[in-house]
Amino acid sequence: MSTYNLMKKLYREIDSLNEEIDMRIEKRLSYKVLARRHKYLMEELRSLDPQPVPIVSRGIMNRLAQYVSVFLL
Repeated sequence: MSTYNLMKKLYREIDSLNEEIDMRIEKRLSYKVLARRHKYLMEELRSLDPQPVPIVSRGIMNRLAQYVSVFLL
């Protein structure tokens, strides 16, 4: 199964799980097991979706912003 299809499947399952959790909340029932399943699915989804790697580090960008702000005053 391709990554795209797997992500699509996970999104569908999360959506249906969210609906079921909402129904249980309205009926004031426990949704502890469903919440664990939701957490597991979200972790799987995050592991498939790579986080972008910044080209320039945050420290350099902060330092650059400080210098620019001095010149704009």
